[in-house]
Amino acid sequence: MKKLLLFIGFSCCAGLLGAQEMAVTQAQLPEKAPFAQAFTGQYQLAHTPGYAVEIDKDSLSPDFEITQSSLTRQSPGTVSYDFTAVPFVLGKSTFTVTFVLSQDGKEVTKSEQANPLEITPVKIFNDKNLREIRPARVPPGWLAWLLVLGLIAALIYVIYYWVYRVKNASLKIKEEEDTRPCEEIALSKIDLLLNSGLWERKEYKLFYITLCDILREYFWRQFHIDTSADTSVELLRRAKNVPALQPLLTRLKDFLSSGDLVKFAKAEPTENARNKDIQIVREIIRETTPKPPVAAGEEKKL
Repeated sequence: MKKLLLFIGFSCCAGLLGAQEMAVTQAQLPEKAPFAQAFTGQYQLAHTPGYAVEIDKDSLSPDFEITQSSLTRQSPGTVSYDFTAVPFVLGKSTFTVTFVLSQDGKEVTKSEQANPLEITPVKIFNDKNLREIRPARVPPGWLAWLLVLGLIAALIYVIYYWVYRVKNASLKIKEEEDTRPCEEIALSKIDLLLNSGLWERKEYKLFYITLCDILREYFWRQFHIDTSADTSVELLRRAKNVPALQPLLTRLKDFLSSGDLVKFAKAEPTENARNKDIQIVREIIRETTPKPPVAAGEEKKL
């Protein structure tokens, strides 16, 4: 009986640990790089949402010096690590880096990446018979010529600045603000999206990103809530505090889930699924549009 309980407990723990995953989905590094000359690289990682990805700096290869690096979150479950490195070793080498998945400062798991590179020597002249035969020569009056060139460059800059300024002032056109009701703007943008050709070109991800942006812009115009940088979960949390959206939370959740599958899981939606999602967005816009006030005389007739 004890062995059975231990086995069940071990299985549960293993399941919990396996839920926190991280994997490198793409690595872009050159196969060859010149000695002491910078090259760029990139790693794409997928991980369990809600966790943070960090770089173990002690794991970086000692044969390379990292001059620039950045970790950029692409989505709640993907990050991009871009870097610029300079090799200081010749021959075959290995660029290594370890990614750490953590939550609340506690390490959950690691993923070490090792990519082989061949560091080639810089092309130089190595002929001992070559020698400099030209005598050292300083151009006469070089300081005066340098001053003249500086004055010419300054004059060109001043002329360009004034011409550019006058040209922009004459061609400046004030952009007209769209004064239509926000629901009319949103519905017209949906029609433009359907006629854009994105769906016919099978650019499903860009199609759903644009559709979601139309809805987010409508929320800003109608309810003054900025959801431009929110995830689907954060957007739903904000919608719960808007009385007009509370009856529509189920439909809004269905639309956001469908969009996330296309944008992040690379799902290919059917035309019926697209029409259903378009219909949900239109219903949300129409049902949250303020109704015009009814006149007193018309109310009595009703």
